[in-house]
Amino acid sequence: MDLHALIRAEAPLAEQQRALTDSVVTALVDHGVHRLIAPKRYGGAELGLPEWSREIQELSRSDASTGWTAMTTTISASLAWYLPSDAADEIFGDARALIAGTAAPLGKAVATDDGYRVTGRWGWGSAVTHCAWVIGGTITPEGPRLAVYPRADVTIHDTWHAAGLRATSSHEFSLEDAFLPYRRAVWPIGCTPGIEGPVTVFPYFSFLAAGVASVCLGVARRAIDEIEALAVEKTPQHATTRLAEQTGLQIELASMEARLSSAAAFLHEALSTAWDLAVHGTPAPDPVKARLRLACSFASGEATDVTQKAFAAGGGSSVFESSALQRCLRDAHVAAQHTVVSRRLFETYAMLRLGLQPDMSRF
Repeated sequence: MDLHALIRAEAPLAEQQRALTDSVVTALVDHGVHRLIAPKRYGGAELGLPEWSREIQELSRSDASTGWTAMTTTISASLAWYLPSDAADEIFGDARALIAGTAAPLGKAVATDDGYRVTGRWGWGSAVTHCAWVIGGTITPEGPRLAVYPRADVTIHDTWHAAGLRATSSHEFSLEDAFLPYRRAVWPIGCTPGIEGPVTVFPYFSFLAAGVASVCLGVARRAIDEIEALAVEKTPQHATTRLAEQTGLQIELASMEARLSSAAAFLHEALSTAWDLAVHGTPAPDPVKARLRLACSFASGEATDVTQKAFAAGGGSSVFESSALQRCLRDAHVAAQHTVVSRRLFETYAMLRLGLQPDMSRF
């Protein structure tokens, strides 16, 4: 079965069990989706980020939870570029191994002779249940680090009972006095990467924002697909013409298309600008980073609004579990709640443009 056909077919079951089905996870790995931007040395495709964004959008169009899982595992696998070679070989030597986790520095490390002992608990652990390795942001005596732990060290807590993105299994997870060797902890800002490449030049903290925005765009595209299909079939109660023949729906549909396409084009343009600089070995200046984050937040907001309008246009048909529109509505709103695409980023962009020197340390 085609990958996207399989994802769509399995989405209702994944929603019910709050986890992607084993067949979908296996298919994603078989297609190398988990390593789209990883180094070729570790079975990666080394895909450019604009192309990666499009892939995430299409996967999310088929199912938001699958797109989100692909997004977070591919971003996590980008650590293969940054880690020292011995650690990268250990973690990424198995080409089928998945990695995911949380960057928030909620782990506390105590130094030992040959590494650290770490205790911590993290939230939003999307896809960790499927992984062989888990990332947990950790405060060490040297500062914050993205630390990688074997799955055996991690306890997963069943906490992901959410309105949308239900099949991402974004549970909390914890460690208790786990050993962390120095080699498995890296901070991607200012480090000497294990493997040089455009990914290590691209602004690291913009990865996730671009990924979340891409998921949102894909969900909104699916919502438009669904309302178009419904409109040619449905004659609303007390009406004599199909939705497709009603001027109100026609104008609404055209507006949704214009808004979504504009948001996607803005994201592609801003992401391509930053990526082209990275390809040429040039770090993105603050105005480029701020514009990219503006595009990510704008895309997420527009996608959520478009999805809401598609849901509303479907009328009573949208509210049933059998309708993909209700799942799109929930998924889009949950994805867009992520802090990396908050509308606060609009303020940062404007402050920079107005010479007010905003804090851009996490851009």
